[in-house]
Amino acid sequence: MEMPKKVSRQYIVQAAKIGVAGVVSILAANLLRLPQGYWAAISAFIVMGSDVGTTITASRDRLIGTGFGAVLGALFATFWGVHLVPFGIAVAATALLCESLGFGQNYRLACVTVAIVMLINTTASPWKASTYRFLEVALGIVVALLITALPPKSVDNRESD
Repeated sequence: MEMPKKVSRQYIVQAAKIGVAGVVSILAANLLRLPQGYWAAISAFIVMGSDVGTTITASRDRLIGTGFGAVLGALFATFWGVHLVPFGIAVAATALLCESLGFGQNYRLACVTVAIVMLINTTASPWKASTYRFLEVALGIVVALLITALPPKSVDNRESD
């Protein structure tokens, strides 16, 4: 059995920043009256790194994937409905288009957004739902970038452990 390692100050700081980012994301989403503000918090958690550079890279990838998936999900839902066969075609088309346009691994985030836009039951139009989804993700990203930039700075030493 492996002994738990001592939690360093940098991990405590990072954990606190992640917690603050989640709360701030939800509060900001509520203030902006976004219907599914929890996506802002989830996005902040996903992109938050221990330094601004890591967070920027993850943020860029998440924003590209979400934007692409939101548009394709709304297009497919508008023209072919929210049934399983059009959903499967939309996901496959999204993955192929992302690859052909050089988006690489962003296809995963794009496909997740297609699924959310097409499968989550909402009374909103697909375009409104996809716009909200994109705004919620973008809000979480902005919060994550701001919180990550605040002192104290964390240093990611995981590779040297």
